[in-house]
Amino acid sequence: MTSAVTLDRWTAAQTAELSYWRELDLREILRICAEKPEFLSLFDDGTQRDLLYGKEVLEVGCGPLGVSVVSFSRHKTGVRRLVKADPLPRLPLRETRLVVDTWAAPFLTWVDGLAAEGEYIQTPGEDLGFDACFDTVVTYNVLDHVREPLTILRNAARALRPGGKLLVGVDCLSLVGRWRFELLTRQIHKGSILVEAHPHTFLPSTVGRMIESAGFRLNAITGVPGLLRRLAGRRSRPAFLATRL
Repeated sequence: MTSAVTLDRWTAAQTAELSYWRELDLREILRICAEKPEFLSLFDDGTQRDLLYGKEVLEVGCGPLGVSVVSFSRHKTGVRRLVKADPLPRLPLRETRLVVDTWAAPFLTWVDGLAAEGEYIQTPGEDLGFDACFDTVVTYNVLDHVREPLTILRNAARALRPGGKLLVGVDCLSLVGRWRFELLTRQIHKGSILVEAHPHTFLPSTVGRMIESAGFRLNAITGVPGLLRRLAGRRSRPAFLATRL
């Protein structure tokens, strides 16, 4: 099971994260906006509706821009309440490098509108204090960036009403890829945002076990690559769907 990292290590990760977000350029924000609906497409329309329509939704780790995965589902119009939590302070687009791209103003205004959806609260996922307040918890591209992944999943379980749903998306490496990252990349590229912003690395099986140990029944895993790629291929970002016990 993945262990927690020290507070100093997590603080370094957060510093790297904030630097990344402040230096966003147009290409990167386009990539971010494209990958979120691609992730949602791993589930059919009916599953998305069950997760969102008429539901109170908590997203843990939305990033300081506050652009939620939920904002890219057509069922967002039926969400009763959307709360977005992130440890970093809210970062307006005008405080990023994107401010120089005045020619892209219509697109950036649209992104600003997505960022304004829901309620933004600044708090680490490890410190969430919600008790049975939500029907769905989403955490996307988060668990490998945090201090205590298991604590965040346990807090997600506590935030859900009985029978509530958890949707997790997280980068997973192959066996060889994880070995290479932990033993080589962390040394060769020490100090880079790739290393600093990722205190943890996972295999798909590790994530599944973590979710179950946090108090969930795992319902589905989609987007897991075939055996060869799980052994020696590139990273993937599977989606894990679970129900609170």
